[in-house]
Amino acid sequence: MAKKTNAQTQPKQNKGFFKKSAPSLEFYDASAMFIVQFVLQYMLQLVLMIVGLMIIADSLDVSIFEDDGYKAVSDKFSLFTASSGGIVLLTFLNESTMVLSPLAYWKVKSFNVFKDMGFKRKVNGGQIAMTLPIAITLLSGFMPIASIFILLMQKTGYTYTGANIVVDSFPKLLLYLVFVAAIPAVCEEILHRGIIARSAKNFSYFIGVLISGVLFAFMHGSPMQLVHQFFVGVVCTLVYYMSGSIWISALVHFFNNAITLVSGYVVFKISGSTELNLPWWAMLILCVVGLCGLFFSLFGMYKISYAKRKKEDALIADEENTTEEVVYTGKKKALKIFNEKIDYLFISPEQRAREKAKRDAINELTDDYSQEKKEVFQSMRQEDNENLRKKNSRGVIFSFVIVLAIWIINTISGY
Repeated sequence: MAKKTNAQTQPKQNKGFFKKSAPSLEFYDASAMFIVQFVLQYMLQLVLMIVGLMIIADSLDVSIFEDDGYKAVSDKFSLFTASSGGIVLLTFLNESTMVLSPLAYWKVKSFNVFKDMGFKRKVNGGQIAMTLPIAITLLSGFMPIASIFILLMQKTGYTYTGANIVVDSFPKLLLYLVFVAAIPAVCEEILHRGIIARSAKNFSYFIGVLISGVLFAFMHGSPMQLVHQFFVGVVCTLVYYMSGSIWISALVHFFNNAITLVSGYVVFKISGSTELNLPWWAMLILCVVGLCGLFFSLFGMYKISYAKRKKEDALIADEENTTEEVVYTGKKKALKIFNEKIDYLFISPEQRAREKAKRDAINELTDDYSQEKKEVFQSMRQEDNENLRKKNSRGVIFSFVIVLAIWIINTISGY
């Protein structure tokens, strides 16, 4: 007996915020992982605080339910979180959630979100060599701007309540290079570039740069890091899009963190202080030289990546896998050229071939359709695309609401 395949027996698809019929990364996927990461991060911080307070209270033989006892315990816990061990432990817990969240999504949804992230994308020596000058000029160009913003925040009465990282010994420097520079660089790039930026490109690459940069900045939860981390997010997203490799953006991110730690160690050894006070004219020169250097460094990364991509196309015999030049006109000409050029660099020849094969399969399937059936099919696809656009837009809104709310709470606590 033939199995019934009418509408009543067909499973419903594309229903609900996290449902989809095609295994392609969309921004509502990224928003789900981003929100879950925040929940996991604060849950682990809460568990760490509760366990830490209980252990300290037991060691001091006091009760945290009494005012004097709670103050003594909380003061000692604050000293622990500001110590090297506390910073390493808290950093490790926070960064682990940026990998655990995509892994959990993969497990629950049976959807490999790590595919096409860029782990296996080949890179060359030129791309690797450009990561250091990009990181150096990024720091020198935008740190003066970030310092002005921090000064203005302090003028309003804001006081930073987080732990300040002081690198006053070489062993501590080595420890921080691993746990404060390397591990965050990899974990944060996986979530913010490999997941968020890769899915946000479906709006456009320009919008993907902005979304990734803004979420990355507010994710740090402090006005002290807002400005510089925004530009770090923007630059790392640009590098990720140009190279197609998560390792290249992670390397820029690592150098950004490592240079800050090494320079802090050098300044401390020379002056005995973590503060480096430069005159305004020196800051201005540093900013101008840094921004100019960053422009040429990013342009160098683009040219190297473009030449590499051309060689990859030359190795493919099928000419249909190459990208045709498109001539744009109108008011948004520059933006369209940017998106088209970046798309050519970011999508690998293998991925482009898979996408073409998928389109060809759909076209072959509809070749024998009647005109009326083709119109119905196109109408259904347009409806699916519109529903997808709405879900992605909601994903953007939910992500920004969550991260902005937490950032505001953390900022208010500093007054």
